Amino acid sequence: MPPQALELALAASIYPPAVVAVIALGRGPQLKSRVVVFVLGAAIVTYALGVLMLFVLDELGATGPHHWAPSAAFDLALGVVLIGVALYLRKKRPDQATPSGPSKLERYLESRRLAFVLGITLYVVPSPIYIAAVKSIADAQLSTSSELLSLAAIVAVMLWLIEVPMLMLLAVPDRASGLLERTNLWFTEHGRLLAVIVSAGIGLYLAIKGLVDLIS
Repeated sequence: MPPQALELALAASIYPPAVVAVIALGRGPQLKSRVVVFVLGAAIVTYALGVLMLFVLDELGATGPHHWAPSAAFDLALGVVLIGVALYLRKKRPDQATPSGPSKLERYLESRRLAFVLGITLYVVPSPIYIAAVKSIADAQLSTSSELLSLAAIVAVMLWLIEVPMLMLLAVPDRASGLLERTNLWFTEHGRLLAVIVSAGIGLYLAIKGLVDLIS
């Protein structure tokens, strides 16, 4: 598996809304089952989208050394998109409204079915960084089985931010709740800056890589 794919998957894992969702799921009845189906929904949709992207990239001829120009152009486009995301997040003002009563998220997470739907909804639109990670696998020109195994590995890495809290809530729910609340507070204060730095860094890397490959 290309090391770059794992690095990009780790960068793509920075997704504060997922932490908020896990914390909300950790409250109330049916804790264990709701958390599990939430993570399961996220994993299923993320892996399915990855398989679809591998197929589309192969059909478009945008991967591998034999299709250098389309592959480089794709990297450049992803880089520009990520830089745009970083600029948008940098300029957007955080919502200062103080919620009263249960949040909308908590109200919609009263059943396993809705928890499963939330897992799908949060990850149904792939981030540009995840797309770049999938493309790294496609560029490696692996066998079909190796591609699918590599994809499973990067999905597991990308979802660690909800997988670890899930395991904590299943094993030690009382202790995990306090830790997750503190984690959520940290993401509330620093998550936007972290997302800006990650998006800008990966975006610059992909844009420069794509530009150099196009010129050379």
